[in-house]
Amino acid sequence: LTLVKQWNMEDENDDEELNQYAKLLEIGQPDLIEIKAVTYCGKSDASNLTMKNVPWHSEVRKFAQALCDRTGGKYGTAAEHVHSCCTLLARKDIYLRDGEWYTWINYPKFHQLMKDYYASNGKKTFSSLQYLEKTPSWALWGAAEEGFDPVETRHYRKKKSDKASKTLG
Repeated sequence: LTLVKQWNMEDENDDEELNQYAKLLEIGQPDLIEIKAVTYCGKSDASNLTMKNVPWHSEVRKFAQALCDRTGGKYGTAAEHVHSCCTLLARKDIYLRDGEWYTWINYPKFHQLMKDYYASNGKKTFSSLQYLEKTPSWALWGAAEEGFDPVETRHYRKKKSDKASKTLG
């Protein structure tokens, strides 16, 4: 679900819009819902979007929590990545085990299952339950790391104004 201010998140207090999304979840019953902000790619003749239409992560987070609250406890706020302005809602009955989220993919296991599927000409099927892993603590909703893997190096870009002030000073 990609959020665009003034398109599908008119007003943060608009209960009707959130209620309609909750109805969609009830109908479709997806396992996972990624809620993210639109990415602005510059001016285009094909679109009238501007940076004013891009929600902040705090707004995406608030929307995600409000939507989750309307699911009657079926979904939970599982993970987020602040830099990507992205959140993940997950079905509790599938992905929450003993109070811990399992939304991560074990890729070697997934690829083996795919090989087995193709080798059987589609007869040997599988589900996501067979390749899930525990969600790392740094990826959980509200984690201090904000979705950044601590073993990765995070690079901070300096603002132009900072560079200018250092050059002048």
